[in-house]
Amino acid sequence: MQIPQAMAFAMLANLPPVVGLYTTFFPILIYFLFGTSRHIAMGTAAVVSLLTGTVITKFEDLQGSNFVGAVANTTITNNTDLPVTVAKLSDSTKIGIVMGLALIAGIIQLGMGLFRLGFVTTYISDPLVGGFTTGIGLLVCTSQAKHLLGVTIPRTEGMFQLIRTWTAIIEVILTTNIATVIISIICVVILYIVKEHVNQRFKHKLKVPIPIEIVVVILGTAASYIWDYKTRFHVKIVGDIPTGLPSPKLPIIERPDLYMSEVFIIAILGFAQSVSLAALMAKKYGYSTDSNQELVAYGLGNIFGSFFSCYPYSASVAGTFIQDSSGGKTEVASLFCASLIAVVIVWIGYLFKYLPNAILASVIVVALKNLLMQFGDLPRIWRISRFDFFIWVVTCACTALLNVDFGLLIGVVFSFFTVVVRTQTAIVSPLGKIDDPNLYRNSKKYITGEQNAGIKIVDFNGPLYFANADIFVTKLQRITGVKPEKIGKQLRRRTRLDAVKRKVALPTENKENINGGTSLDSPTYTVMNGNVKKSVPTRADICPVHHIIIDFSAVSFIDSVGAKIIKQVFEDYSKIDITIFLACVADDVWVLLDTVELLKKYSGNIFPTVDVAVARAKQVVDNGVVSDAITYL
Repeated sequence: MQIPQAMAFAMLANLPPVVGLYTTFFPILIYFLFGTSRHIAMGTAAVVSLLTGTVITKFEDLQGSNFVGAVANTTITNNTDLPVTVAKLSDSTKIGIVMGLALIAGIIQLGMGLFRLGFVTTYISDPLVGGFTTGIGLLVCTSQAKHLLGVTIPRTEGMFQLIRTWTAIIEVILTTNIATVIISIICVVILYIVKEHVNQRFKHKLKVPIPIEIVVVILGTAASYIWDYKTRFHVKIVGDIPTGLPSPKLPIIERPDLYMSEVFIIAILGFAQSVSLAALMAKKYGYSTDSNQELVAYGLGNIFGSFFSCYPYSASVAGTFIQDSSGGKTEVASLFCASLIAVVIVWIGYLFKYLPNAILASVIVVALKNLLMQFGDLPRIWRISRFDFFIWVVTCACTALLNVDFGLLIGVVFSFFTVVVRTQTAIVSPLGKIDDPNLYRNSKKYITGEQNAGIKIVDFNGPLYFANADIFVTKLQRITGVKPEKIGKQLRRRTRLDAVKRKVALPTENKENINGGTSLDSPTYTVMNGNVKKSVPTRADICPVHHIIIDFSAVSFIDSVGAKIIKQVFEDYSKIDITIFLACVADDVWVLLDTVELLKKYSGNIFPTVDVAVARAKQVVDNGVVSDAITYL
């Protein structure tokens, strides 16, 4: 999958296809040494490729400029002999530009990692990322329309690029190359059916997903060569692909003022996509990643790759999930994949000379289906939070209609604006006395009386939203002294040790334990139905805490990210047999928790006051019963 997708995304970046192969080889060697994720597959990404292509286009617009490899006007004729004049750069000039781009992006990421700035991605909320990537998807599909139709149009750049591109396509729609359209339709249909139906429907029976992309590329290249698509049907093909690894060159930074906004977006957004995917895989397999060390790995990878004709790299979403489903356990799997790509670069890359551009465009469009399908999330986002809905819509519209950098900037500003609006629209409500007060205050500032063994009570003084959701989890673990991941590891380690010990015959002192004796240094055995059984290690053997109560009285609002974090906290702690209770939940917060379906499973864990929550925790421990569901209205 990486080979055709790397070539396709390189074309999306206005670069020769072989540059995509370089980018899926050289930086991966560095990430293997410095990265902290065991499962993500690094390589080319749609968002980074589109932004790189935007930089190339800016240089092509500089007609008559004085940088090395200046633009030259080239007249191209389409299949109806209608002349279209466009500005083109030589491949070597394009590669030189992206080498400088990768170097600057790598320096930015390395600097952010060394200065511990991995937290900056917390200010990019999920709705903002969803809207931005969907807008990117619209731009990418628009940019590939000319390849799918086989038409030649003037290049468009700047604001309203989406509208101007489709206007130009409509003007030359009668010049569509029918052969190219047929190739595009066949490829899109085959890719979609196999990827979305065959691989998904039979994923439990298939040991490895069918690599339909490389199958389509090989068959399409063979057909193009045999029937000479270029000469007979005027189908545009990839052309010559150089063989052999590129020689290392010192990157030359030309006119960085032209693309500083894009390079910062590439550095931050590439990191955000990669680290979120790394965190997802780490959570799935129960280990942790270091966002700052990830930044260092990405930065060093981009710096190293810039010496070998690479453009900025990022995590491949599809590649990561395929690598995981194929049984990859460590980054050795990525290293093996990179070695196969090296074989293509060195020996067999030239065989793709006759590959039609329409096939690569089809690979791109089908790969971006999930980005465009994010439109289907809008009804759910509307039900959860109107603010998140408008963040999504505003960011998507500005990205697609204005420009990529404007879209992200406006999205971030609008996100902070919604936070200001929500903090300024606090609701004032009359209160009435319900019962005698039972106050809980900060134990570090007040002389406290009764302490409840095994029960930790914490509060969170502020709204819970995208900018502080991760901080909330970190502080909760630090204050309670309970880290689910750490305790889970200790439990698994003890279980494995006990499994090893059970293979050894019972020693004499353990037999004495069965008869009533005790030994602190020996495992505990019990007799059940005449059989000797080893007690299974539990959370209580490691951590005395059994309940954590979170006072939500000061939480004025939460957004969809905050709700997701709360749900994650419930699930993470339940895995290690620690119960989470919420107390004093505001009505608006309650409604949002109900909207995200948290209450279907945890309605019995929410209480009107901290004191009621403490009483219920004691009752559960004393009686050994599971908490009954309480409807809090």
